[in-house]
Amino acid sequence: MPPSALRAVRHTQCRARLVCLSRSLRTPYTTTANPLASVKSGIDDSPPARPTAILHRTPWTPPVAKSADGVYINLEGGRRLLDAVGGAAVACLGQSHPKVIKAMKEQIDKVSYVYNMQLSNQPAEALANKLVATSQGAFEMCGFVSGGSEAMESVIKLGKQYYADIGQPKRVNYIARQLSFHGNSLSTLSLAYHPTRRAAYMELLDSQHFHHVSPAYAKRFQRADETEEQYVERLRQELEDKFIALGPDTVVGCE
Repeated sequence: MPPSALRAVRHTQCRARLVCLSRSLRTPYTTTANPLASVKSGIDDSPPARPTAILHRTPWTPPVAKSADGVYINLEGGRRLLDAVGGAAVACLGQSHPKVIKAMKEQIDKVSYVYNMQLSNQPAEALANKLVATSQGAFEMCGFVSGGSEAMESVIKLGKQYYADIGQPKRVNYIARQLSFHGNSLSTLSLAYHPTRRAAYMELLDSQHFHHVSPAYAKRFQRADETEEQYVERLRQELEDKFIALGPDTVVGCE
C-alpha cells in the first residue's frame, strides 16, 4: 500500500465493550490468586483472590488500582507499584498530569462523545491534522480506532480495498513472520504467528490468505556458520521465494 493510503492510528475515543455471557455464566466467580510477588522477598504477598463479575484476560484476578500519580499506581490494600511498562507499552503520559486532566475536563464540558459514523469532533480533527503535518509526507489522512487489534484489522481491510479500487482484485494474500504478534482477533491471529495465542483457535484461522516466513530473530535462528550478512540474505531469499510461490500479483502486503 502506498504511503498516501489510509492507515489506522491507535487509541482515540476508547469505549469499553462488555462481553455478554449466558445466564448460566453470569454468576460472579473467583479465579486463582494473581502472581504479583514481592520484589524484595520473592513471596506472593498480594491479597487473596476476590469475587469478580469481570471476565478478565488473565487466569488470575488482577489487583485493583485505586489511585495513581506520575509513574506510580496505588492498589487496594496499600501497595504502591512502579508502572514500568506504561500500560500496554502505549500509555506514556503518566498519571494525574495536570495538563492532561485539564484538557480532559474541558473537553467533557463541551462534548463527551459523538458517533464517528455521523459526526466528527474538534480534538480528533486537530490531532489528525497534526499527525499528517508531522509525518514528513508519510500520511495524507488517518483514522482513529480503539486498540491495536482493530488498527491491524483496518490495515488488512484497507489494503484489500485499495487494490480492489485500482483494479487489482486478485491481490488477496498477506505475508507475515513466524513468532510475530499483530493482535488477538481471528484475522490478526491468522496474520501473525504466535503459537501459544493461536493454539486454541487453529481450526478457525485463515491459512488460505495468510502466509508466513521465518522470524527475523538472529539471537535464536541465525546459524552458527552464518555471518550476519548471510543470515539476512537467507531471510530475504525466503521472502522472495514466498512471493513467487504465491504469485507477486496476488500479494497485498508483507510484514
